[in-house]
Amino acid sequence: MLAIDTVRGEDYKAVHRLAGEIDGIVQHAGHVYKIMADHFGDSFFIAHEKKQNGPSVVLGFMLGFVSQKFKGHLFVWQIAVSHKSQGKKVGSGLLKHTVEYARKTRDCHAVMATVETTNIGSQRLFEKLGFTIRSEKFRGNGQVLTVHHGKEAVENFYGSGTDQIFYVMEL
Repeated sequence: MLAIDTVRGEDYKAVHRLAGEIDGIVQHAGHVYKIMADHFGDSFFIAHEKKQNGPSVVLGFMLGFVSQKFKGHLFVWQIAVSHKSQGKKVGSGLLKHTVEYARKTRDCHAVMATVETTNIGSQRLFEKLGFTIRSEKFRGNGQVLTVHHGKEAVENFYGSGTDQIFYVMEL
């Protein structure tokens, strides 16, 4: 049975392992996930399969936090689903759970994320759930807008050489 819960205790270790197994996801050092769980754990979720006998298996995670720069926005930093669970609505379940969490969070009026222009799967997920592209709104001074497959993105937004599409859902 699929369950979505906030990260607790040692869950961050399974998240760290899962991040390392998925192409296109940056696997941060283990202590980064521990720090995020300890300090932003209320907006750090895991999707797991509950088993009657034995430990649950982590199928995916969503790591986010309420932005200090973009007031009232919950920022989705990473969302990932194990290879064996892709196509089984785990990612959409995590994102829907995140939106519901944000709706209940005081002074939170939007959920936002940046998605690389090459990450078609994540683009489809955000668009399917009703997020809109708002790259122009979040472009910084001197940052250039570009268009990839008809979608506005900010060139080299993080300085990593990748262009980012800003997705937003107003609550």
